Amino acid sequence: MNTYIKQLIELIEDAITKAPKKNTDTDEYDAEVESCFAEEFLQGKPGKISAITGIDKYNFPACDKLESGQLTSLLTSLESLLEAYNWEFMFPEKVTSKVKYQFIIDHWDSEHVHCEQSMVQIETCKFDENDCPFPGHCNVCHSFKCDNDSSHHLDKGLIDFSNLLPDFTEEDDETLRDDIDKFKKLIKEPKNTHHIAGIHNYCDGRCKRCEFTDKCSSFSLNSELESFNKTEAPQDDKQIKVILKATTELIEEELSKKGIAMDDALSEIENEEPEQKVKHSLEKQAESYAEKVKRWLESNQMELESRIVAQPNLKINEDTETITWFQLFIPAKINRAVNGLSKVEHSDLDTYDAHGSAKIALLAIDESLIAWENILKFIPNKEDSILNLLRHLSKLRSELEKFVPEARTFVRPGFDETNF
Repeated sequence: MNTYIKQLIELIEDAITKAPKKNTDTDEYDAEVESCFAEEFLQGKPGKISAITGIDKYNFPACDKLESGQLTSLLTSLESLLEAYNWEFMFPEKVTSKVKYQFIIDHWDSEHVHCEQSMVQIETCKFDENDCPFPGHCNVCHSFKCDNDSSHHLDKGLIDFSNLLPDFTEEDDETLRDDIDKFKKLIKEPKNTHHIAGIHNYCDGRCKRCEFTDKCSSFSLNSELESFNKTEAPQDDKQIKVILKATTELIEEELSKKGIAMDDALSEIENEEPEQKVKHSLEKQAESYAEKVKRWLESNQMELESRIVAQPNLKINEDTETITWFQLFIPAKINRAVNGLSKVEHSDLDTYDAHGSAKIALLAIDESLIAWENILKFIPNKEDSILNLLRHLSKLRSELEKFVPEARTFVRPGFDETNF
């Protein structure tokens, strides 16, 4: 078998030498070239991988005939061959070499567009949890079945953010003192006095599309901060040091008013036992959706980019932006809604915030569903995977409406009121 594997790898290497040469002159890569690539992808006729590479499927031994080292060497050569012909199978992160190899040879006679100058991603998953091609190797769809599993990969763990924060020294305090004081004043004394209280808590965060920016304290503060930062020369992590120090001092001042020392408060937090909380199925489904979107976009990048370039009138770019904008937004708002209503003793404020968070999550889901439906119209060859994403999102919407039945009728400050 070793002799045969060696000969097969030599055959693959010979096929690699026959692959079309790629244009490596990046200086010549302009909009016209990009448009040609898009047309090549959209107008190209799909062909079998075996026919285009010149290597028939029967040449590849089955997995159970290969030793570990042989499998690794053969898979490496196969992936190099695919790359030479601008193909890439988009596998989940934890898929083993054995599963990858078997999947590739099983689909060696599948047909795909071949672009000589641009990479084509080959979709490997339709996001159907009932028909998974990688059982036991991928958790993207598994969240529906783990409602009571605290060890599930989507359950939150304890995260140490300390190594992400810059060190703050006494010298920093002296050199940045003026900036820290300016920042504190900016937060405590916003210039605009006509803000709608709480409007920023239940918006979709897309300020450029918003008609209420002049009434939003968050937008106003960010605008003033941008203006403040433009007057300062960029200096490593200076800005984040100023923000962190100013925020810390403001918290200390508020605690002091209540007779609480910061050190005592931190000590009490450190001594508390971390709450062991099993994540709600809604949270898992929302985060699973976000993972699916990531995988789908990675697998269909060339498809989307080509259509955006070649068919700008279809506005696929706008639909893609909507999907990516809400990809993480939806899990965040659902998490806030679930946590607010899951407290043993939740206050009226917790209930109010949970209803508002659920409403904006539902509105984000509504927009995402419309965006996916539009993309399906323009890319019907991706029907299977898009329909499964639509089913996932529709199920999430339905269950969120049942969990927070008051969400749809929640009146968001400013947006849902008529007196502004």
